[in-house]
Amino acid sequence: MKRVLGVIAATAFIIGTAAPIQAMGSSDAYENIQVGVTYTVYEPSFTAGLTARHLGGNDLCQKGTEQNLTVQYGKGNGRNFTITEGNPMCFDIGNGATVLRTTINGSKAFVQAYCDPASSKKCTKADVIKYGGHLEVTLPGANGLRPTRIWIETYGGNNLSAQQLVRIAKSLTPVGD
Repeated sequence: MKRVLGVIAATAFIIGTAAPIQAMGSSDAYENIQVGVTYTVYEPSFTAGLTARHLGGNDLCQKGTEQNLTVQYGKGNGRNFTITEGNPMCFDIGNGATVLRTTINGSKAFVQAYCDPASSKKCTKADVIKYGGHLEVTLPGANGLRPTRIWIETYGGNNLSAQQLVRIAKSLTPVGD
């Protein structure tokens, strides 16, 4: 009987202490990540009709470095894109030919297509759909936080267009605003 009462008491303690911890978290995963980093976390309002399937930090950062945020949108074999945010970035992104330069929320940005550099034809914006590519921008810090380097990448055969990458980037806003 003492053992049963001990198990009931332990279970009640765990439930009683877990509820307040869960209540502290937000229902917005982007906001939850913002709590753990000193760079500004940005969230898109336009996602080309694709839903997030994974949101979290990555384990490529060295010890003592803040984790980068990685969010994957879409389906594994279908249309998809990934947003990576950080300051600094803990890994490198693919390089391609710059096919578009633009301004995102006052910051200079560029789009690269992952074309074959040995090809004799010049890469264009249309090649982002064919071969994949990425948009890169550094957006300013908000609410006393540091600026954020952002990559929006599409690859895998069923890619977004350069214009869609720009539209996603233009829809980014700091969480909590």
